Amino acid sequence: MNSYSNIQKISAAGDPFWDRTEEAGMSGIIAKHLGNGLMASSEKEFINMCSYSYLGLDSNPKIVEGSMAALRNTGVLNSSTSRVRIKLPLLEEVESSLSDLFSLNVLTTSSCASAASAVLPLLAAGFFTEGKSPLMVFDRAAHFCLSLMKPVCADETQVVTAPHNDLDFLEECCRKNSRVAYVADGVYSTGGIAKIKELTALQDRYGLFVLYDEAHGLSIRGRNGRGVVLETMGGLNAQTMIVTSLNKGFGGSGGAIFFDNTIKRSSLLRFGGPLSWSQRINTAGLGAILASAQIHATDEINILQKRLAGNIKNFDELIPTAAVGDGLPIRLIPMVDEGHAISAAANLMSQGFYTSPLFYPVVPKSMPGLRIMLRANLEEADLVRFCAAVRSVF
Repeated sequence: MNSYSNIQKISAAGDPFWDRTEEAGMSGIIAKHLGNGLMASSEKEFINMCSYSYLGLDSNPKIVEGSMAALRNTGVLNSSTSRVRIKLPLLEEVESSLSDLFSLNVLTTSSCASAASAVLPLLAAGFFTEGKSPLMVFDRAAHFCLSLMKPVCADETQVVTAPHNDLDFLEECCRKNSRVAYVADGVYSTGGIAKIKELTALQDRYGLFVLYDEAHGLSIRGRNGRGVVLETMGGLNAQTMIVTSLNKGFGGSGGAIFFDNTIKRSSLLRFGGPLSWSQRINTAGLGAILASAQIHATDEINILQKRLAGNIKNFDELIPTAAVGDGLPIRLIPMVDEGHAISAAANLMSQGFYTSPLFYPVVPKSMPGLRIMLRANLEEADLVRFCAAVRSVF
């Protein structure tokens, strides 16, 4: 019955493990933020090893002040009107700043997920492929916010799911279809990376269109923090769009769509669902984005990237995993089974480190483990202590 989603099945399979995780005190935690990844619940202080703030910008004083200054200067939290009809000067300033920073066109959204829901139906309808609906090929490991749109896309065109990073499958699709669009993560949320160079070659050979979710790749690498995809490609081409988060590595708020001059901004705004609704990044969030963009335009971003790279290298030396050497901040530490993952996480919490136990459907049934995220502002001594703690739970 389910051609494009299996929510009932995955919820039935995943609920018992979520219940066990909550019973072990590893989800639903209420904690104060003390800075640099240190948090405090009612029971204890702990270091958050699952923070998406890869460069530690979430508590950067310049970004916090930028947020408050924007709120003071505009005198309103939300404009509460569709941006297609009326928008604040601050929104125009933020998107122009981001466009200049990354040398492409930018539209901001309330989240990366809303960016995906704005772009994917238009892609399926042929808005970006000369009016011809492409075969939509979703990577099996594509983020949930992308895969959630499969039924909507399937109302416009044919949708198939490809084995993860299987370029042979994708090339066969390109041979058999005049237009193909591939939907994937640039950096996957449980670790790993898209085969960006090889995908670019398929673009050159077949005119393949690629939509990347770069939520975990922005800021951590590249000139001005332009991200893993753009740094690998050398820039944006006419056959690529990117949706991304501005509140992970970037340290701001909301999400964004990156596109080139061949795509009409007006089409995105008028028909891109969430882009024309009244919900968007509020003025405090816009101020945070503007302040972060200013940081990204200076050498400070290079310093933070080097610190992050150093912490990744140190971790890989102390705890080798299958992802060793990829230079990315996400690591999945395999465990024997789901129970082991939960008990190991609880043990680490007792030693002052929060990690995230992963199980199906977040990861395949055969790959339970602990997900950790490395940060630029993680102190070396804390990293060494954490790695020793991890070794103790194997």
